[in-house]
Amino acid sequence: MKKTLHALCMIGKYYLYGIVLQLLFLNLIYAAPIKAQGSLDMKEVFLSINLQEASLTEVFTEIKSKTEFSFVYDKRVFEKISGVNVKADGQSLEKILVDLATIHKLNFKQVDDKISVRLAKTKEPSPEIMVDVTVSGTVVDSKGLPIPGVTVSVPGTSIGTATDLDGKYSVSVPEGTTLVFSFIGFESQRKAVGDQSIINITLAEDMSSLDEVVVIGFGTQKRVNVTGAISTVDMEQMENAPVTNSSQLLQGVQGVYVNQAGGQPGRDGATIRIRGQGTLNNNEALVLVNGIEFPLSEVNPNDIESISVLKDAASAAIYGSRAANGVILVTTKSGSKDTFQVKYNVYAGFQKVNYLPDVIKDPVRFMELRNQAMINGGRLIVDYPQTMIDEYREGMTVDPYTYPNNDWFDIMFSAASIQEHNLQFSGGSENLTYSLSLGYLDQKGVMMGSGSNRYSMAFNSTAQISKRLKIGTNVNAIYRDIDEPVAGVENLMGSILKAQAFHPTYLEDGRYANTFVRSTGHNIFRHPIVLATEGENQTTQQRYLINLFAEYELPFDIKYKVNVGINKSDDLNTIFVPDIFIYQNKTEAATRVPFNGDARSVSQQNRSTRKTYGGNINTTVFNTLNWSHDFNKTHHINSLIGISSESFSNNTFWGQNEGYLGNDLFELNAGSSNPAVSSTSASSRLNSYFGRLGYNFKEKYLFEANFRYDGSSRFAKDKRWGLFPSFSAGWRLDRENFLENVSWISDLKLRASWGKLGNERIGLFRYLNLINLGQDYAFGTNISAGAAVTSYNDPNITWETTTISNVGVDAGFFENRLGLEIDVFKKRTTDILRAVNLPSQVGNLNGPIQNIGTVDNSGIELGLNYRNNFNDFNYQINGSVTRIINEVIDLRGQTIFNGRNIITEGHPIDSYNLIHAIGIFQDQEEIDSSPFQTADTKPGYLKYQDTNGDGFITEDDRVISGGVIPEFTYQFSLNLAYRAFELSAFFQGVANINTYASLIAAQPFWFGTAVTKEWTTDAWTPENRDARLPILTTYESSVNENFRPSDFWLRDASYLRMKNIQIGYNIPEVFTSKYGISNLKIYLNGQNLLTFSKMKDFDPEKNINGVNFYEYPTVKMYTAGLNVTF
Repeated sequence: MKKTLHALCMIGKYYLYGIVLQLLFLNLIYAAPIKAQGSLDMKEVFLSINLQEASLTEVFTEIKSKTEFSFVYDKRVFEKISGVNVKADGQSLEKILVDLATIHKLNFKQVDDKISVRLAKTKEPSPEIMVDVTVSGTVVDSKGLPIPGVTVSVPGTSIGTATDLDGKYSVSVPEGTTLVFSFIGFESQRKAVGDQSIINITLAEDMSSLDEVVVIGFGTQKRVNVTGAISTVDMEQMENAPVTNSSQLLQGVQGVYVNQAGGQPGRDGATIRIRGQGTLNNNEALVLVNGIEFPLSEVNPNDIESISVLKDAASAAIYGSRAANGVILVTTKSGSKDTFQVKYNVYAGFQKVNYLPDVIKDPVRFMELRNQAMINGGRLIVDYPQTMIDEYREGMTVDPYTYPNNDWFDIMFSAASIQEHNLQFSGGSENLTYSLSLGYLDQKGVMMGSGSNRYSMAFNSTAQISKRLKIGTNVNAIYRDIDEPVAGVENLMGSILKAQAFHPTYLEDGRYANTFVRSTGHNIFRHPIVLATEGENQTTQQRYLINLFAEYELPFDIKYKVNVGINKSDDLNTIFVPDIFIYQNKTEAATRVPFNGDARSVSQQNRSTRKTYGGNINTTVFNTLNWSHDFNKTHHINSLIGISSESFSNNTFWGQNEGYLGNDLFELNAGSSNPAVSSTSASSRLNSYFGRLGYNFKEKYLFEANFRYDGSSRFAKDKRWGLFPSFSAGWRLDRENFLENVSWISDLKLRASWGKLGNERIGLFRYLNLINLGQDYAFGTNISAGAAVTSYNDPNITWETTTISNVGVDAGFFENRLGLEIDVFKKRTTDILRAVNLPSQVGNLNGPIQNIGTVDNSGIELGLNYRNNFNDFNYQINGSVTRIINEVIDLRGQTIFNGRNIITEGHPIDSYNLIHAIGIFQDQEEIDSSPFQTADTKPGYLKYQDTNGDGFITEDDRVISGGVIPEFTYQFSLNLAYRAFELSAFFQGVANINTYASLIAAQPFWFGTAVTKEWTTDAWTPENRDARLPILTTYESSVNENFRPSDFWLRDASYLRMKNIQIGYNIPEVFTSKYGISNLKIYLNGQNLLTFSKMKDFDPEKNINGVNFYEYPTVKMYTAGLNVTF
């Protein structure tokens, strides 16, 4: 590996030297006009030469004999230059002369059919007097019509103008410079001024949008010919954004909901939902990197060339049983022929916590409010006697160690640094292209005790072995280490929210401190600093993706391709729980800190170590035959047929030990008590046949059919195979004669599709009854260990099937300056797998999963984009909105309860099922005249609606109120460019989504913990009867009437967030080219800087399940960066 890397670096080094020399000599060659008006163009003259050890004069003579060009030069100078080797096979004259100039330090200048030759100057020329000349002319299109508003500029300077309404311009420029003519919808054109005073230009239509290709299943396709619903990520816009996880790149894609719930380094992957939530099980999209399944979060964002999102059945059916939730196709960067480049991108900056609740931090105020809340709740004894409050108030002024006033948010959260470096070498020749990328990300955590480092490598190469044979390699590798608190992030977050200002940090001698303040039932202080910094919780992750392919071109335009892919992962987690004591700040009494709450169930009262290993290796082999042919440039047929075999295997192993002598040595073999080990392994297979047939008539009428026939070992033998077909059609109306003269319509296509997809992502062996070891049997008075069936399963379960119908319109207007995309779709998932309950007579057994459910997602997607320019000012505006209605259609009459959430027919998945709060009781008379709540209901308590009319407020009064799935997702972006300056901003938002505010800080004094400031100003009191909040009480009061699961605690989690804003400056090439730099950009970037939401104390972009607020907080990020290309 080291030798290979060294060799690649040496290749890169010499290519870098070569490119710098070429840039210098090209600058000399093109310093003067190469072609005068009406003269021959050296780019269009091709010839073949094979001369070895010749003189330059012999070379010039040979070229003259084969072209209409002659050379003018000093024979006395050039006849001495010999040993010249020229080998060209059908190359342009320009290319031949460039090579000669580079090797022999020559300078060529063309005047009509004469080419003058001289030696290049080796010293800097003395400054010349630059004379301004006035150049004027007219700019027209291919039909001869004038184009107003065309930008006419001199690159790297502020010199420029724009054409008037008649397409005319006039500008004064330095003699010998080059003019660039550019306008939206047309190809830019460069023109050397030379000695010309009149330059007329004909701009050609920019056909790049028509020729743009998108990645589809097992191939590519012209975007204009796509009949399915496919969206792509604008990677150019995201190029310099400090994206730490590739899943974040999908923000802004039409029809895709991206939920970034937290900013924990190394674990900041976003939740992605494509066109809604279609199942009660796994809703994750299928991600393929270079055709092989691989996690999106395990690819360095800087290594990605393109991302395509397949949203409907027409585009995704070729992936069959794994495509029901959509497909994400990722292609990594590769090299290009005849171009060697070195790119280096670096940014550095800092992160800050985005949201923390605004809680009461003054210790005396907290104790007073806590007491008042207990009295309001009917408690006779309060937590904090007045003598303690008075003592604390006085002590704060003289003894900060015993009577601290700590801000635990400031202690546990701080600004954290981030830096990333990415280096790419790419290039190639006629028969070989390659790209090598190296990356490093160092991200500290804003929460104490967290952080991560990531190292990445990507290597792509393609070699044309012969005229018919091509081979290639794609390799991606990532190594990541993650540091986390021993107790886990959620437990540490909970401890931070529980910690009060009177909880101390350290004693005066540096030992961890505990408070003397005591309240019944709330005396356990899990010291946040201890939880964050003591012990160890480190995870190392290694991910490898290796893809080898070979393609052979058979007769009759048939191409055979074979791919072999390996996806391997290895994770190792080491967790050590130490013995740490905290000491009361008055008596110095010692108390062991409980690290309880760790999900791995390590013993909390003894020093203990646990190591957990998890490994996966997945292999993929697929073979395809592709035939594509044009008949008379009228009928085009494209077909594909293939077969694939995929295997998936994983294994886990953990070992733990206890009884360590100290906190420093914690290898497994150093413990002395309660050792334990365990391991698991599993494997599955998927065999498939797939194909595609596409036809278009003059690229006007488009038809396509796809199929996949999958067999999965996750189902019983007679239920393993499923067929997933799709059909689609498109009509490009802009190619019809009746629209030929409608100049304002540039592109107009109608498309429609229908197809079926599957979801086979369930647990293994769910079609078999499960036997569990460790079941005890009683034989008289004796107990014997044995095994027993603990779960019944159904052998007839099969695929979940998703049927998608889609109708869409793609349109471009006014030379494609205005773009429009509309999709209307219906996505129905049937045979959804879900566990059913067994009758109690069967015993304490888990019910089987069965195909019982049907869920609909119906929606519309609307996307608009507009781009234009005004003189040197260019701008582009993009926006899209998606509306999705989620509804459970059938559960065979069942209702699934999950705490405050419910899944029932006629409503969205995981709707909230809550009592309806209709106000606040103002007096006893109102209480007496209302349905009965409790005997202790008091004025100021929440008033609930008696939904069923029985006169009592009970659980039966719950109604469905809101849900966790957003109805609307939307985004818009703005890109501005003025000469060398750039500004871009991206906003994302969701609407009609709810979250439930519960537990610590969200509900006041939840088991003695924090309270937000709004409860001190907006809560009901006899003097404040128009209050927004009920009377202040505590969760554990004798009557927690206000804390019933009601829609009072439901929050509108709609938001609009500025996800990214960037200001950049491109250093003019006139300053950088002398250093061999072709592009140099500096930029400032900000992420998550602004949020607009009704939620104030908590981040609305929280966990998609809406469970609690204990996730790692999201972060604001401020960075500065540099992007340089050699």
